[in-house]
Amino acid sequence: MNRYFIIFILSLIALSSLKAQVQGRVIDQNQESLVAVNVYLKNSYNGTSTDAFGRFSLRDVKLGDTLIFSMLGFDTQTIILKEKDLSSEMLILMDEAFNKLKAVQVSAGSMEVSDEQKAVVLNPLDIVTTSGALGDVVGALKTLPGTTNNANDGRLFVRGGSAGETAIFIDGLRLGNAFGTSLSGIPTRSRFSPQLFKGSYFSTGAYSAEFGQALSSVLSLNSVDFPLRRQTDIGLTSVGASISHTEIFKRQSITSNFSYTNLQPYMSFVPQNIEFMEAPNGLSAEILFRQKVSKRGLFKVFYAYQYSGLEVLQEQMESEEPQQTKLNNFFHHLNLNYKQDLNSKNLIDGGLSLSSNQDNIKLDSNIIGQKSHLIHGKIRHQYFANNRLKFKFGTEYFQRYFHEAFNAAGRTFNKPQFAAFAEGDYHFNSDLVLKLGLRQAWYANSAYLMPRVSMAYRLNNASSFSLAYGDYFQEHSPKVLLQAENLSSSSARHLVLNYQFTKDNHSFRIEAYNKEYRGLLRSNPNYNAQGQGYARGFDFFWRNRGGISNLDYWISYSFIDSKRHWRGFESMVQPSFAPKHNASLVTKYWLGALNSQIGTSFNINNGYTYENPNLPGEMESRTKAFHSLNLSWSYLPKPNFIIHFEITNVLGRENVFGYQYSSSPNDQGQFQQMAIPQSAKRFVFLGIFYTLSSDKKANQLNNL
Repeated sequence: MNRYFIIFILSLIALSSLKAQVQGRVIDQNQESLVAVNVYLKNSYNGTSTDAFGRFSLRDVKLGDTLIFSMLGFDTQTIILKEKDLSSEMLILMDEAFNKLKAVQVSAGSMEVSDEQKAVVLNPLDIVTTSGALGDVVGALKTLPGTTNNANDGRLFVRGGSAGETAIFIDGLRLGNAFGTSLSGIPTRSRFSPQLFKGSYFSTGAYSAEFGQALSSVLSLNSVDFPLRRQTDIGLTSVGASISHTEIFKRQSITSNFSYTNLQPYMSFVPQNIEFMEAPNGLSAEILFRQKVSKRGLFKVFYAYQYSGLEVLQEQMESEEPQQTKLNNFFHHLNLNYKQDLNSKNLIDGGLSLSSNQDNIKLDSNIIGQKSHLIHGKIRHQYFANNRLKFKFGTEYFQRYFHEAFNAAGRTFNKPQFAAFAEGDYHFNSDLVLKLGLRQAWYANSAYLMPRVSMAYRLNNASSFSLAYGDYFQEHSPKVLLQAENLSSSSARHLVLNYQFTKDNHSFRIEAYNKEYRGLLRSNPNYNAQGQGYARGFDFFWRNRGGISNLDYWISYSFIDSKRHWRGFESMVQPSFAPKHNASLVTKYWLGALNSQIGTSFNINNGYTYENPNLPGEMESRTKAFHSLNLSWSYLPKPNFIIHFEITNVLGRENVFGYQYSSSPNDQGQFQQMAIPQSAKRFVFLGIFYTLSSDKKANQLNNL
């Protein structure tokens, strides 16, 4: 028996050493033949390639040999030859290689504003060199599709949503009171200097499960991780002065920014539509500290302080005496942020933020005090399983505090909220990606589950489609909850379809959306959350950089059909902050011979709805169309020296944002009206900016 066993083993060895031939065909995922695939034996010079029909034939192979199939753009296939491979034709399926850098991204409802993505809509320099924005990040975003220009307010209104439906984050942490406090009819600004941020993510709908407490929009600002150089920036303007310094050490850096604003000298030259007893004035200080922790960790501390004050006399409909209002605002914000690469597959980050805002208001002889705090803690873990699959999940905590005092009486709101989120991205290939997310929030005795899903498909190297859906919840404002503590949250359901084309220096995107509201605030007769509404429409954006030498321009248009059954209205009405038609044209032209950049912007909408008690119906009237032509000129006599001039509403259009009416009719049965105009026809700005740095080439053009 042992003899037969030895003969059998020797026979197998002999058979395995016999040279044979393999043949077959190589195809891709679409069953198409692949031409010129390299086919070779591992650790040998024996090889061939596929022909025009994807076929191959290779001699001198044997059982157990390793056959390798390789081709640029596809994952390499490794096959260990078995007996069936020598006796029949092989069919080899090769998968397209996944390139993370070239993979399609979901663009529905989102716009990148950074230097890091290849297909951004705008970059930081664009944001702050837009005419009419006056260096305000939000001012520039108002030229993008989906936004509405409410020039008498200054905050961000997106796709039929109120300003309170947009949430702003710094390094992933919620910012409370993101805009300076102001009075009715006097526009406000976002609080922080653009030079502190390297870019942002702006979503007009259907955003990630990571973000909550926002029914319409999210703006996420990312502070500079580590500056490039040591430099000092000095600015003198027609409304104040500023100084900023960045110091870099081996493992630390610190940027400090101080500014003073006073419009009193300016207002003595430029007429105003409002009588100011005390011109708007303010002080601000910002400090951003970074510490490198080991090779893969970074700790950042951001602190901001602001003071602002003003006093006005405003005419009243039913009083011969104007109303005197004085406002003083004190604001603090602290943001602690830490991120750490644990290894090549795991990243953990998070932090804690505190926003504190105090308004002291004197309304004639009445004293009103409002104090609010927002605490936000968050931790997030990102896991990169492979090039195709990644996850992120985390948890966060909110604490909202609000105290309101009228003369001697006061009342307080103080409630926490918890949330958890998880989201996964899977790239089937470079052209198809699916994103699934889920957010769960707990507030008081209620729990809210919010699914999110989006996907993108690339048609070719230049164009792609995206589709996104999401459910969103947001608590009512603390002022409302002081009077009706047990109100259920408002909700919105988003559906967004997007097409985007980007090639060379040309960008085009068109997006359709539908947003359904539930739980909106009603106040007839008492506060309840039974209101509803919708916002639907489309918008498009076109940008051309390089079609004409030295000229950069973009055009945006938004159609918004929005109605709400809310507040004290008995029917569905179009809110005053949501004009149906909004458009912007922005141009920037570099004059090399004059070392100058000339900029223009033209903003227009078809007017604001308002309630006229002299006519039947609700919100049945509309103001004349709003439009504003803005010009800017930046002159660089030296690379580090800039003179910047800007003027808004050059044509002096008398824009009106609505009307106030008397509480009772006159003898003719008519309610008297008074227009709500802009605080001034135009705003004129002149600034001189000088930068000190080692290379003498750094400047503040990105701050204008």
